[in-house]
Amino acid sequence: KVRSLSTREQARAAGSPQLGISSGMRQIEAMLPRLATNARMVLITGESGVGKEVVARALHAQADPSGKQPFVAVNCGAVSESLMEAELFGHTRGAFTGAVKEHKGCFEQADGGTLFLDEVAEMEPDIQVKFLRALEQRSFRRLGGKKEISVDIRVVAATNKNVEEALEEGKLRDDLYHR
Repeated sequence: KVRSLSTREQARAAGSPQLGISSGMRQIEAMLPRLATNARMVLITGESGVGKEVVARALHAQADPSGKQPFVAVNCGAVSESLMEAELFGHTRGAFTGAVKEHKGCFEQADGGTLFLDEVAEMEPDIQVKFLRALEQRSFRRLGGKKEISVDIRVVAATNKNVEEALEEGKLRDDLYHR
């Protein structure tokens, strides 16, 4: 088993595919250098378990070979609607009951790097509007804050939903999808 893993690692170091051996993953891997250079917003779709986060991390690694920039992942389906805004944008002390100190949100934590939003179609439409504004402006305000905070981030979103169905059902905003 160790010999097998060692051989695989040596092959990987010699330039074999990082994402997998299937033709689909090889095609995605071939796109990564171009995406890392040019794309500031990326949507990855696919069924659960196909490796959407693996692709997002590979894209981030391609854009940041030094490994010094942050990669912040958020599972939008696991965060309650009432906390999603604070999770994304942070909050000031006293912004709501229980906000005893200032908190940096995921946008701010990812500044200079990549923000990965898994299951973005699970985000409520009203939060999608605020998220879209932050994407377009590259700035936001913390919950309860007055100061506009600017960020330089790459946003990689992923969903296992059929995008066309999510758009028709109103689970994913059309303007957010096209952004």
